[in-house]
Formats: sequence, C-alpha cells, structure tokens
Amino acid sequence: MDIKKTAIVTALFDIGRDNWDNYTMSYHTYLWWMRSVLYLDTNIIIYTEEKFKDQILEYRKEVDPNLEKTIMVIQPLEEIEGYKKFFEPLDKLMSSDEFKNKIHFAVPEMTKPLYNVVMFSKLFYILDSYNKGLFDADLYVWADAGVIRDDHPKKNVKWPNLDRINSLDNDKVTFFCHHDYVRFENPEFHALSQTRFIQGGSLFVPKHRVVELCETFKNVTTDAISNGYVGSDEKMFDFIYVKQPEQYNLIKCGWREYFQIFK
Repeated sequence: MDIKKTAIVTALFDIGRDNWDNYTMSYHTYLWWMRSVLYLDTNIIIYTEEKFKDQILEYRKEVDPNLEKTIMVIQPLEEIEGYKKFFEPLDKLMSSDEFKNKIHFAVPEMTKPLYNVVMFSKLFYILDSYNKGLFDADLYVWADAGVIRDDHPKKNVKWPNLDRINSLDNDKVTFFCHHDYVRFENPEFHALSQTRFIQGGSLFVPKHRVVELCETFKNVTTDAISNGYVGSDEKMFDFIYVKQPEQYNLIKCGWREYFQIFK
C-alpha cells in the first residue's frame, strides 16, 4: 500500500496525576513536552478536554496559525471510548483483594483505573479519526502527548518522510519495540511484570487495518481482565503481536526514537 497522506493522533486528559502519592506528573510538564509534537509540520488530530484547549492551540498556532493542519476534538473524560468500555471492569479488578495481592509493583497501570482507561483509548481515538475521515489519511500515527521530551523543540520540522514510511510494508501495522522479538511464556506473569517489549509511545496504523486492530485490542484486553489480570497498553500490544507476528512490522529502537527514524 502506497502511503500518500498521514495524520498524527494524540490526546491529553486530566486523570489527577498531579495529585497522586507516587508517579506524579504536572500537566504543565505534559503541555511543555507536547510542544514537540505540536510544532511538527504535519497533520495532527488532538483529543482533549476544555481545560487544555487554549494552551494547546497557543502552541500549535506558532506553526499552524490558520489551523489548516490541525483538528481538535473536545470531549469530557467520561465520553471517551476507553472510559465507557474499560473503566468499570478495571475499577472492579484493581480494587479487589485478589488482584492487589498478586501485583508485582504498585505502578499506575496496576493501581489507577483512569490511567489505563486513557492508555487503552489510543486505538479508539484513531478509530474515531478514521470513521470521521479526518484528513482523509492513509496512515494514522499514534503519538503520546509527551512522547518527544525536548525542552527546546524546533518548529516546522516536516514530518514524516514519506519515502521512509513507504519503505515499510504498509499492509501491516507498525510497532516499535525494545528488542527485535516479543517473547514470554506466561501471559499473566508478563502482564503484571515490568518487562518491556512493544512501546506504547507511538504506532503506525494504515487505514485498512484500523477497525481490525481495534477489535483485536478490545478482545485481548477484555480476555485479560476477565482472567483476573491486566497490564499497560504495551502488554496488550505484546499479546496482540504474538498471536500473529507475521501481520505486523516490528522496528527495534530505544525510547522515543520513532520520530527521528522517520524524519
């Protein structure tokens, strides 16, 4: 499949992280990091809530003053697909004594249902963009709001390089991984562990694979929760990949190198 048009999809929602006892992060920091994505010369679709709208637009207008390459979707946290699909089962699972006694570390993906809700919504934002035909993109690129942590980001860097994008097999979804393989024996142990394979900061989804990938993610995640365990979105991507590895591109790289590779 020849990719001619791409769009980044990203999101920022307040889940109270600035008030957690551990793993705290201020939203001022997230917004400061988010500039690195907002400053790219590319089509971008931003899902967020009203409280972040003005600051996000202020940064984005520095490179796209007429918002010709920018679409913003404002919605409350409770209306996002991940919340409606996963909050109640995650809250029930994480509050159970059985689950609390089996977790390895008290990290957000084991203790904060809203954290997982937002992380699990990545593909559903892409699905919404695809269903609405936003930018009529051939390829949707997920990017975490804080995925490029540059305190001095350059403005108007053209992204992506379509020749590099089209060097991939774009009949496949592209995952980025810490290794050139994904390998584990026990799904529950892997989900609860801190072992990392596929990274959640970015992934490339060609338009003809969007619906299928969302359904697969939904089924894999629902199965894990029903079996009494859960992990980060990255663990769910690991589960998806090992089922049919031939259906996916796997690019080995370090944290947050995705945008340099395709610049």
